[in-house]
Amino acid sequence: MMVKKILGDIVKEERLRRNLSQNALAEQAHISLRTVSDIENYRGNPQFETLCALASYLDISIDAIIYGKTPSADSSMNQLMIELDQCSEESKQLVLAALRGMLSSLNEKS
Repeated sequence: MMVKKILGDIVKEERLRRNLSQNALAEQAHISLRTVSDIENYRGNPQFETLCALASYLDISIDAIIYGKTPSADSSMNQLMIELDQCSEESKQLVLAALRGMLSSLNEKS
């Protein structure tokens, strides 16, 4: 039951963080709505292919699911990637230039 709870909690947390409904997650990860519901409610035993599809779409590792390591350590990086993914190429280049400037300034102060 512990692995099912870990899996369900991680999937639900990541789904909600992305403001997705269960149906939207199912469609995007190419799995059934019933599977998403079962996972989040600690039921069923998803196939390995299903775990891989969820892990890939949600950008979490399989070991996070197995060992209960939440993606919080990389959550800032994940959030940056999600937000950048929604930007135009021109906006991404502007953000990159601004980030380089900020990092350069921080390194000079160190």
